[in-house]
Amino acid sequence: MAHTPEPASTVDEPTPESAPTPDAQRSREELLRVLLDTATDITALRDVEAVLQAIVRRTRAIVATDMAYLALTDVEAGVTAIRHSEGVATHAYRTLQQPLGTGVLGEVARGLAPFHSSDYLRDEALVHVPEIDEIVRAEGVRSIMGVPLTVAGRVMGALVVAERHPRSFTPQEIALVDSLGKIAAVALDNSMRFEAAGRLAEDLVRQQQRSAAELALITQVLELDDRLMDAVMVTPDVGRILAIGQSVLACDLWLRDPDGAVLTATTSHGPPAEPGSTVAVTAAGERLGLLASARTLDAPALALLERVAVHVSLALLFARAEEDADLRLQSQVLDDLLERTDVPRERLERRLQRWGLQPGEPLWSVVIEAPEADRRRRLQAVRSLGTRSVMMATHHDHVCLVTADPTWEQSLRTLFAARGWRLRAGIGGPTADVRQLGDAHRRAQLALGSLTTLGRDGVLDGAELGLLGALLDLAGRGELPQSLTAAIDPLRDYDRTRDADLTRTAYVYLESDGNVARVADILHLHRNTVRQRLERIGALLGPGWDASPRRLETHLALRVLEAERG
Repeated sequence: MAHTPEPASTVDEPTPESAPTPDAQRSREELLRVLLDTATDITALRDVEAVLQAIVRRTRAIVATDMAYLALTDVEAGVTAIRHSEGVATHAYRTLQQPLGTGVLGEVARGLAPFHSSDYLRDEALVHVPEIDEIVRAEGVRSIMGVPLTVAGRVMGALVVAERHPRSFTPQEIALVDSLGKIAAVALDNSMRFEAAGRLAEDLVRQQQRSAAELALITQVLELDDRLMDAVMVTPDVGRILAIGQSVLACDLWLRDPDGAVLTATTSHGPPAEPGSTVAVTAAGERLGLLASARTLDAPALALLERVAVHVSLALLFARAEEDADLRLQSQVLDDLLERTDVPRERLERRLQRWGLQPGEPLWSVVIEAPEADRRRRLQAVRSLGTRSVMMATHHDHVCLVTADPTWEQSLRTLFAARGWRLRAGIGGPTADVRQLGDAHRRAQLALGSLTTLGRDGVLDGAELGLLGALLDLAGRGELPQSLTAAIDPLRDYDRTRDADLTRTAYVYLESDGNVARVADILHLHRNTVRQRLERIGALLGPGWDASPRRLETHLALRVLEAERG
């Protein structure tokens, strides 16, 4: 059966918050480098046919398919026609014209989303044209996948790859061709504008007419693309790219993340209450942020802002690759710190110095609750605080960091409050011995588990809990044996049936080291009432409930109950 083609937006793509494997990260970094090399090569061309040939040839080689081709769309005529191809055997296929809305090519060329089919001729979900199906059958094509070529919302055509055998294209392959399509659309648009500029110049010479504004825009676009590409090639610095955009547009620019927080700006002042023009910063269907200008831009200036946004997305992708590589290294260090006991202390201290952590200074282990779907954004936000720390993107089900900054807690509270995030974090430490960080981390985990069990937010120090933290963590995971709290069941049953408060009285009595006067003050009772309650507790629990060895068991059970009550 043919694979039903779906828009790329319905394909499950790896989320930015998931934790990729090292091999997948290295492959991603190599892919980004290939995309950058492709962008550099193609945007350097000015001849339309040379651009078409380079796009198709490079796409076929990168995706490793039998053929690739590029079609240009005539919206008014309602057709899209193959303009250049590689690997196509028959003349009829090379010159194919497809009505919009039919087949894979006609569907993609409408400019809505990527489209693919693993067995084209047998795919009943497609609108088939019998004459075109015969051409496809003669070429031997089975699988087809294509992406639209659009620039600033304008549909230019489609970039398509095809196989002579059934093939299901993965979401990663679709995203790859989509990224190539974005690069190709910009390069093709550039070359078409360049040729249009040449023809315009010739017409102006012959007719003594000149459109200064349009020629200036074309020149500006080409010059801006060259400057932006040079900036990305030297170092993927978003701030530098925005500075170039500011110099061309003569107004300040702000880059916001998907949550609306300002990532980078060309000024220290905040954005105006009503920003001018905005352009989405996207890559492979993922929204990376929003680029805003200080004033409303006209159409030519908005086209320049869109060029800036394209290069900002490239810089963000490269910065993310570098960040992921650094996090992998930090993860290895934290694994050695928290999980292994055979690594020499001197080696651990040397590795920590890479992130500014000096031997002998007190260190805290902090574990922060971070939902998987939102983990990357929270991790990036915590990293932006600038605290001296070694951080792990994913350690079990939380974000983990080791820090020497004594102000980290206040910074973390301020950050989460500003973003509207719920803060749950456990602390272990401080300790000046790196070999004790594993124990500090386990205490921090118990503290976080206790907050989760109790349904509370905030920051909790594992040292304040003692054995209670271990019991609450077990309770939160449903692993606390019922027998551990069975010692106080008679009190709980009595309170439930008589609407009494013996359980609370027993807890305060043990917490006060058996001081009846203090219990009376805390509970606002007469001392004789306290003594009567203690007699009733003794009758229910039996002799020796408040003396060793039963005292510890009873006290811990009461503390677990009191913590759960809040």
